[in-house]
Amino acid sequence: MVRMTAQTDTDPTQDPRRMAILKAAFEAFSLYGFRRTSMEDIARAAGMSRAALYLHYRNKEDIFRSLTQFYYDDAVAQVTAVLAQDLPCEQALAQAFKAQAGQIFDALLASPHGDELLDTKYAHGADIAQAGEARLVAVYAAWLQDQARAGRVTLATAHGDASALAATMMAALHGLKAPRPTPVAYRAATALLARVFARALTPD
Repeated sequence: MVRMTAQTDTDPTQDPRRMAILKAAFEAFSLYGFRRTSMEDIARAAGMSRAALYLHYRNKEDIFRSLTQFYYDDAVAQVTAVLAQDLPCEQALAQAFKAQAGQIFDALLASPHGDELLDTKYAHGADIAQAGEARLVAVYAAWLQDQARAGRVTLATAHGDASALAATMMAALHGLKAPRPTPVAYRAATALLARVFARALTPD
């Protein structure tokens, strides 16, 4: 079972019923895929009636959007925490990339319905994904700027543009997802990507 631990102002873990619904929905989506999962499946897995489920969410698209928001809130919190540590560049990036994926993304990669679920994220939560990606780019860019000011990295390869470099990192991470790798292969690829970026960022 995937643990969901994000702590934000809109944290669903503050409402045990909503948290139970999100956990149940994610497990159902992973097992059956989005299209084959019904509200009845989610309600049963969450230990409540379908009528009670509709008190919290209008439909499964609404639940999926909430899951997407939860993922990005958690990813931003986890990446921020990693980059706040005093770590060497390669180690910081490797741990941040790993934290960004998290258990939820590992579960998606392991699910036979992972491709469908990733497509569904953009079909029903494109606005949330776009905002979440922008938040992650901002976190990486702020870290790069701080590191550059401290003389630990150089932004010369990006002509001093930390935001452009951070956006390139995000694009590279997305590129590793297609074709969909195993969780182990994805983690190995992100570690290699961290090494490549660290080498490019190392001052002469």
